Amino acid sequence: MKGYAALFFGAILIAAFVLKEYSAGVGNFFTMTPWWMYFVLCGIIYSGYRIVTLFQEDREIEQRVIEEEGRVYMERIERAKAQESAQSSADDDAEDLVAAAGDEGNYNDDSNRL
Repeated sequence: MKGYAALFFGAILIAAFVLKEYSAGVGNFFTMTPWWMYFVLCGIIYSGYRIVTLFQEDREIEQRVIEEEGRVYMERIERAKAQESAQSSADDDAEDLVAAAGDEGNYNDDSNRL
């Protein structure tokens, strides 16, 4: 984009000087215009160019930030799922242990009765 803008700006300047030489109406405009107005015109064009390029850079930075926040959010969700599954498997293991302990108690009680 930067190269195209510089090329476009150069083409405008060349066209302006060519029209100044070969066109009487445009030539009168250039002779009546003070020299400092050319700098003002160049400043306006350069400001427009910088606004466009800075807007594009800002949009790219925002996109990177949004992608980073999304990645962090997805990692947090994955960690929560892993923690939840680990906790549920730990609860299942605890239930199995309680059930096994209950079975052993019944077995021991039955053996004492005989």
